[in-house]
Amino acid sequence: MIFFFITVSIILILLFYYKTIPAINGWRKILLISLRSIAFIILLLLLLNPVLFFYQNKSQQPSIVFLNDVSESMQQIGNGSSKLEVFQDLKNDIEKVIGSKNYNIINYNFANGLEGDTKATDISKTFLQLFRKTNPENIRNIFLISDGWFNDENLDIIENQNIPIYTINPHFNAADIDLKILELKHNKSVYKEEITPIEVSVGAINYNGNAKVELHSNEKLIMKKELSFKKNEIFKLNFDVSFSSIGLNPIEVRVNSDSIEINSDNNLANSAIMVEQNRLKALLISDRLNWDVKFIKNAVNSDQHWQSKFLLKNNGLFEAQKEVSFNTEMSEVNVLTLINTGNLNLSSDDVKIINKFVNKGGGLFIIGKPLEKLENILPAVNSGINKTFKATFELTQYSDRFYTFSSISKKDIKNIPPVSYYYINPKVEANILAQFNNDEKSPAILYNKFGKGKILEFAFLDHWKWQLWSSSDSYNDFIHNIFSWLAQTRSERLYATLDKYSFYYGEDIKIDLFAYDETLSPVSELNAEITVTNSKDQIVYQGFMLNENDIYTLKISDLPAEKYKFHISDRISKSQTDGQFIVSEDSPESKDTGINLTLLSYISNKSNGKLIDSAEELEIIKAENRTIKIRNEIPIYKKWYVILIFLLAFCIELFLRKRWGLL
Repeated sequence: MIFFFITVSIILILLFYYKTIPAINGWRKILLISLRSIAFIILLLLLLNPVLFFYQNKSQQPSIVFLNDVSESMQQIGNGSSKLEVFQDLKNDIEKVIGSKNYNIINYNFANGLEGDTKATDISKTFLQLFRKTNPENIRNIFLISDGWFNDENLDIIENQNIPIYTINPHFNAADIDLKILELKHNKSVYKEEITPIEVSVGAINYNGNAKVELHSNEKLIMKKELSFKKNEIFKLNFDVSFSSIGLNPIEVRVNSDSIEINSDNNLANSAIMVEQNRLKALLISDRLNWDVKFIKNAVNSDQHWQSKFLLKNNGLFEAQKEVSFNTEMSEVNVLTLINTGNLNLSSDDVKIINKFVNKGGGLFIIGKPLEKLENILPAVNSGINKTFKATFELTQYSDRFYTFSSISKKDIKNIPPVSYYYINPKVEANILAQFNNDEKSPAILYNKFGKGKILEFAFLDHWKWQLWSSSDSYNDFIHNIFSWLAQTRSERLYATLDKYSFYYGEDIKIDLFAYDETLSPVSELNAEITVTNSKDQIVYQGFMLNENDIYTLKISDLPAEKYKFHISDRISKSQTDGQFIVSEDSPESKDTGINLTLLSYISNKSNGKLIDSAEELEIIKAENRTIKIRNEIPIYKKWYVILIFLLAFCIELFLRKRWGLL
């Protein structure tokens, strides 16, 4: 195509200069034709962007890659030699076998990626960087020289490349003395002055004797215990402690002995506990102590963020055998639950207190027979039928708007046995969330708002039987969601969560953000901007969280050891939330002893490789060089000198035409 346009252009230029006024001699005419032809040809090249290319044959030698783990866990000593030295001896034998097979051997050191920080081991990052640096199609095999202790969440990249990976079992034994902290377990968050257990597992390898285990917080010794170990014995200790300082409290567990150990780094474990000010309070009142009361109370108390109290109302209000004042008991209550089996009577003063409580933002949960004295605020009124009936119920489409109900699976709903229900008449403004499977499809669960508060009404009893037919978790989760929903007073809310509050150096920090509106429906359109600052209030990360199935998430890597805060906000709704976490100087590498043969075997099997014990087990065929055709391209229009030639040709022609009287 381009040659056609060039030919046409030259013909037109020849016609243009065929006769000139004034007439010019031959060599001048040829010069002008040549200059204009050059300018037009270059102009066509710039407009059509042609690329010149040619093919070249090249012989390529297949490669075998050795990935050498140099992380801190490879420095562990056993039988007088480190893991690194034991692996190196076996690697040398393998290289001798491969060297005779005509392969190009490539070596890379890795830890947290190629040439990365040695305090962590990330094999996925390593493979990703390897495939960027090399041509995966030319790699025949990969030898993974590692103890198999990795920080990765998944290893999908290994399967996707379809390259056999050989792993090695060097039969390494850490035979010297080693005391180590195996596990540190505790609640993520507790309340001020509340006793909380901290469980520590301590193990001893080839050690007989005494040792001390100490618990520190904020660089102060809180508690210590002495242990007497026998060889290869494991102890589980419980420290029952309380915290008086609100916020993130760092904790540290140390194990000490007089013996010389092969690895003292694993004698230390760090973590953090979030200490909160107060629990949410739930008050349950019923005319009799029945199973609904018992299981709702148990479900509420199983959530560490809540505390509940039960009062019996029967010719007075009683806590156990002690008569109490309703007005006093309502102090600082977040959710009031009234369970009426038929004889719950409220006084006019009780009704005023309840109305005032709900109007200010309290949550009201009604279960059982409708309470006529509260009908002015309830979503339904008594139908006049006092008899109970038996039926199952099902959720309505309207319930999908509420996370509390939309989170229940259809299987769980089917597991709810028939309940004892009452007929009620819903108000116009009521939202019907569930209905009974009877001929009338009468309402079972209703919801409405009064003032700043929420009211949820169950027109039935015996809901507790659900957990007899399904897992208790389903029932407890449902009750937790109800109480959390009714206690919520803000119209827009954000919840940021972390799996834990303390992370090892080199470990990924994953923050999840849940955004709900006033109906507890997930908010899908949110510009969740997050700012992470260190202890000096310096910004270390700033950006936006990604939305994945209505959960906003962010993963931050490679943060230095430090105490951090984060702030998440949405500019449109003005909603915001804050949080804290700690990155400790501890490296998980110090706790990785021995060889993780399970993971090494998994990697070799998934990649069609093999876990080998010696170089003699290798079955490597001799390499054959392959010839590949390489396409070389020359983009003419990108060369600067082409533009220069165009300008020179155009300007010289213009100058000569003017000088020779053609302009």
